[in-house]
Amino acid sequence: MSKQENSNKYGITEKYKSKLSWLFILFFIIFVVSFFYINYVKNLVYGNVYTNITEISEQTATQLNLSISEQKYFVKIMVDSIKNNQFKTIDDIFQRYRGDLQNFHFTRLVILDKQGNGLTSDGLEVKNYASIDEFFAQEEDTVYLSEHRPSTVSNNQVNIYSRIFHFQGEEKVLMATVNTEDYQDILLRRLFGKGGTYVINHSGDILIDSFEEIKENNVNLFEQMRKNYSTNLQEINEMEASIQQNKIGTFHIAQENDTYFIHYEKLGINDWYIVTILSDDTIAKELIRIVTTSISLCLGINLMIIVIAIYGIVTNEKKSHRIFKVAFIDPVTSLGNEKYFKEKANEYLQNEREHNYIITLDINKFKALNNIYGYDFCNCLLDSFGETLVKILPEDSIICRISADVFGAIFTYDKDIEILLKTILKQTASMKIGTEFVHLNLSIGVYPFGKKDTDINKALDKASMARAKIKGFYDHNYYIFDEILENKLMEEQKIECSMEEALENQEFKVVYQPKILIKNEKVMGAEALVRWEKEGEIISPNQFIPLFERNKFIIKLDLYIFEQVCRDIVSWKEKYDFIPTISINLSKAHFENEDFIEEYVKITDKYDICRNQIDLEITESATVDEKIDIVKILNRIKEQGFLISIDDFGTGYSSLSMLQSMPIDIIKIDKVFVDKADLASDKNIINYIMILAKRLEVETIVEGIETKEQADFAKKLGCDIIQGYYYSKPISREEFEVYFNRNEI
Repeated sequence: MSKQENSNKYGITEKYKSKLSWLFILFFIIFVVSFFYINYVKNLVYGNVYTNITEISEQTATQLNLSISEQKYFVKIMVDSIKNNQFKTIDDIFQRYRGDLQNFHFTRLVILDKQGNGLTSDGLEVKNYASIDEFFAQEEDTVYLSEHRPSTVSNNQVNIYSRIFHFQGEEKVLMATVNTEDYQDILLRRLFGKGGTYVINHSGDILIDSFEEIKENNVNLFEQMRKNYSTNLQEINEMEASIQQNKIGTFHIAQENDTYFIHYEKLGINDWYIVTILSDDTIAKELIRIVTTSISLCLGINLMIIVIAIYGIVTNEKKSHRIFKVAFIDPVTSLGNEKYFKEKANEYLQNEREHNYIITLDINKFKALNNIYGYDFCNCLLDSFGETLVKILPEDSIICRISADVFGAIFTYDKDIEILLKTILKQTASMKIGTEFVHLNLSIGVYPFGKKDTDINKALDKASMARAKIKGFYDHNYYIFDEILENKLMEEQKIECSMEEALENQEFKVVYQPKILIKNEKVMGAEALVRWEKEGEIISPNQFIPLFERNKFIIKLDLYIFEQVCRDIVSWKEKYDFIPTISINLSKAHFENEDFIEEYVKITDKYDICRNQIDLEITESATVDEKIDIVKILNRIKEQGFLISIDDFGTGYSSLSMLQSMPIDIIKIDKVFVDKADLASDKNIINYIMILAKRLEVETIVEGIETKEQADFAKKLGCDIIQGYYYSKPISREEFEVYFNRNEI
């Protein structure tokens, strides 16, 4: 057979000689490759499903945990209030909290004695409640959540929260009931209507069923699954063993033509588990499509190479697109993320254009919006905000969501930049999301960059620094980076280079501002403040404290100042037999480590100091960080014997319920309220803070007293302690010794 060549319409050249041999070889190769490829795709898809079902289950657990934690917290608050208030009757208690039940999805309150007798908040009488021993078996300070059970007063299944307390000399239990179907709604909502979820205990008993298939009580999920999936007993037995060993896991089982994916996740409540089950028909269809394609490729030898090439390109493009999307695209707004912004902005910095700008924007008090409207609503808000920026800014702008509610943009604009900024503020001032209108207040930082700017990180930092300059000011919404900030940036760099050496050289000095008891105008203590004395000059705390808080050096500095104060207290005790109460500022940066207080305890033990003479001051803004369990931290501080005061009170956003649960001793009223107070009027914010303090049974300090009129005003209000320049500015240790030895003003 002569060698002949033929070129088909795709330009693929085929030689007739050895055609059959190559056909078999290629067929075998395609068969093997197809086999492994199908298994690869199957494993890849299954891996993605494992990830997705795990995320769904974790999100469901988080939502359910949050709901239960809020309800537990409300029960705790109720019992704490009962202990602290003089309720005369059970009905007084019901009258106080009846209106709050619906907000926490409770159906009723019940108060019973140890015999199971008592009343409900809706007027029903309970006698000899059969399960009363279960609730009195719990520890007194524990909020207990029962498994579901039939309600004794309705046809519903209910879960019961309870906590033991003493009332008029008798031990009782407060019980708050919630319909179990409320939790079913959470489970269904988190799965978006697909699949379903069980909540079970360690033994496998079904507590909550989002499938709504289980109508009987005491149904065991493991037995139910063994009955439904009889060909997968080993996997089900392994799941049962893992749950009883407090493990989590994901697996899939096949039953006839269906595949089910199952993930079990610890709830963190009692010994409960979430079990999520999803059926996925799409995977079967995808595998069939791949098999069909592979067979077609094997049969269509002449088209094989080009089809494989096309298929490979498409597959790679899809894969690349997925990777690109995960790496560079923000899932909420579909804009680029921070990584994408920096990569594209670096290219933008290389252009030869003029009038270039980088801006960063964020929404003031966005956390409050999240608390009010919820995360889903606020995600829609962020998406709409991003769309608005795209419409306003120049067409070739790079616009991204950098983090949380912070957006960044880089663009060229040869007109008045302030007009553009005002346009942004105007068009985003009120945004409609669904049927809601949301008022937004922005902070915008602007950095005009030129040819000298080649590092996007530095350029972005300058824009962020400009934004921080006006953060929180409602009458100034934007700031353009200028020479003042440039100098500040250089100064901060100098400070960072010398801060460690300054600590070693003891350049940080402690000064004391006396605190005066109002009732007798005698010195009772002082606030310890830090000053940086470098080469004969004093560096203002405003220059280095905010920087140290950002770079965490404040943790070292706080401990250094604390130890210096302890040494001074020991010296005063030995020389004058006088131990003033000294307050020391405690930075929020410490709270990232809940065990930080142990370092302070070691120092006080080292100097044998009574810790109730030391007042740790915490700014109010530090109490509202949702990432910090502030109540837990303050309780640990209090357990060690320290006094606790809330500094700058009234300037933050702490809720009254949180304030009530915090073990504080002192409220410091910020200077701003003194400056703005009408001294001749009784209608001042300070008056209401004083009323609140008396209700909470805590002492009050009014700081920033600079005139006799202000001092008389504080006395008139009934404040306990005064601090300010009227009595003394911050002074050195030696001057403070002279001051308290005079013991009179």
